[in-house]
Amino acid sequence: MQTIGVEIVDALKIAMKSRGVTYKHVAEKLGVSEKTIKRLFKDKDCHLSRLNEICEIIGLSIYDLLDFARRHTEPRVKLEEYQELFLKNNRLHFYFLFFLSVGYTPAQIQKEYKLSDLSLFKYLRDLDRQQFIELGEYNRYRLLIEGKLLMRLHGPLHDTLKDVNEMFLRHVLDHNKSSRSAFDSSFRYMTVENMQEMMRDYDSITQKYRKIAHQDEAVMPREQLIPVKWSTLIAHFDICGVWPLKEHPEEQLSNNVVDHLGRLKGSRM
Repeated sequence: MQTIGVEIVDALKIAMKSRGVTYKHVAEKLGVSEKTIKRLFKDKDCHLSRLNEICEIIGLSIYDLLDFARRHTEPRVKLEEYQELFLKNNRLHFYFLFFLSVGYTPAQIQKEYKLSDLSLFKYLRDLDRQQFIELGEYNRYRLLIEGKLLMRLHGPLHDTLKDVNEMFLRHVLDHNKSSRSAFDSSFRYMTVENMQEMMRDYDSITQKYRKIAHQDEAVMPREQLIPVKWSTLIAHFDICGVWPLKEHPEEQLSNNVVDHLGRLKGSRM
């Protein structure tokens, strides 16, 4: 089975409805039963070739469909306040949940971190109790959250997000010579107009990254993909006054001497 994301399914449904295309019509064009098409949408079981055929019937290119899905149905996960507070106070559970949300299996997580069977079960049990997942027998589970687990800054998980992104920055700096890592940083002066143009370029390349990644995730088998994290930083940043600076070491020394002499003078009075 090769499943497609819920975003793609929803986008297909919207496209079919907007064009007046029914399940029955698609089934007739493909030479299968209407029940088969309904099951395809329900189970999200669809090979790329079949998805492309359905797009042709609708009169929509597969890339337009993927772009539509990305722009309209790629929401961030909306968590309840108690769930965010739980993740704030239980950072390891946040990591575990994030791993599940991006497709790692409990067995993969257990192997990578050498977790005991009991520890693995307790992580899953705790996430079940907080209604992040629905846990069944033999550690089978169903995610109860839909969308990308991209948490908002300045919320309960603000410090967690700062820390994980600082970890990523250190990783990139340490592996900057690698062909799979890139880093650049510079301080310059420029006009407000050019800064705004750079921000527009930044938005464009970020959208391109999300679009391409979304398309790959939607149609390519997982084993043919590599995990990629994308972070970009650009801001008006006046470093003078922000970077730490103290008195010159020699000046600090002379001040210490003056203080010492003053104490001695005072002791003779």
